[in-house]
Amino acid sequence: MNHAQNGYSTITPICKGVIIIFKCNILFLGLLIAILNIFDGFATHYGLMLNKIEELNPIMDVLWVLSPTLFLVVKIMLSYSITALSYLVYRKSGERFKNLFSMCLTGLLIIYLGVFGLHIYWLTLL
Repeated sequence: MNHAQNGYSTITPICKGVIIIFKCNILFLGLLIAILNIFDGFATHYGLMLNKIEELNPIMDVLWVLSPTLFLVVKIMLSYSITALSYLVYRKSGERFKNLFSMCLTGLLIIYLGVFGLHIYWLTLL
């Protein structure tokens, strides 16, 4: 089978490996963001219950005021959504969109790592 028949046209075997790793990164990034988002939800819930922190996201603050349980449910649903969306992009999207999506996930991961660091900091002060 030549390269044109297997769907890669003239892509070398090394490039095929890079494409596979790139696609897997979308799944990994989506899952990591989902885990950090759930941690953020429970850490924020804990800190708000103890009156040690404030919710800085105005939308999540409204949800917290309405119901702490609703706050957690929304955080969990958002985590599921980013995981499902990452999977759909991994399976169904073209390479250009995957590249854009991967860059967006990377930016989001940087933000969540900062939030994670803030939570670890204030948790160690208790």
